[in-house]
Amino acid sequence: MNDVNFWTYSDDIPDGAGFNQFSLYHICWLIFIIAFSLILGIYYSKQNEKKRDIILKITGSFLVFLIFLRIGVLYAGNHMSVYELPLHLCSLAGFVCFFHAFFKWDFLGQVLYSLCLPGTVCALLFPDWSYYPAFNFITLQGFIFHGVIVVYTVLGLIGEDIKPSIFKMWKAIAFLVIIVPVIYVFDRHFDVNYMFVLRPSPDSPLEWIDNKMGSLWYLPGYAVLVMIVVTLMNVLYGAIHGFKRRDNDN
Repeated sequence: MNDVNFWTYSDDIPDGAGFNQFSLYHICWLIFIIAFSLILGIYYSKQNEKKRDIILKITGSFLVFLIFLRIGVLYAGNHMSVYELPLHLCSLAGFVCFFHAFFKWDFLGQVLYSLCLPGTVCALLFPDWSYYPAFNFITLQGFIFHGVIVVYTVLGLIGEDIKPSIFKMWKAIAFLVIIVPVIYVFDRHFDVNYMFVLRPSPDSPLEWIDNKMGSLWYLPGYAVLVMIVVTLMNVLYGAIHGFKRRDNDN
């Protein structure tokens, strides 16, 4: 087994070399992402429309840069394969942020808020890269990349470039209807597990569904969970937005 270093890939990571979920290291990352989102959000709220647009474009472009940086690093280390394509929901979210930053399509905004935000938060809470050491390229890229998706979505909500609505949640569902069958066929053909449609991510809520419902009912259970999350996200936004409007009226 090779010595573990900053560039060590999963094939050479010995058992027990990773960080524990909700360890001090993990919690510090979560606190940092929350704090950074709040600080940048306050700064962003005080800027004019032109500066806000520039910030969004820089943030969206940075996410795409991180995706290709990861691909470049893996390729340079002869580790790039069908298992490392940017086809997970969070990887797709990076591209969604990029195109939303430049075109402001409402469809992408609904997808970002209803699907990508809760998916990214779940990935940060239950990172599937936790078997990597704390000081490793994949670990750092994982936390930074997912954290920036959260930051972008928060900024979009503050500037109202993202305007969730329970009457528009069908757009997020339509995105899934289009993309999930393609990913499913790809996963089955290449024996991969993008978007976790074949099996759950270890130590995540999806694993609970698999344990309780079995592999046969895993995907239907997964779909029901997604529908519940999408609905709750939009109901929550509607409630908060309604409270704010009521306060402003008073």
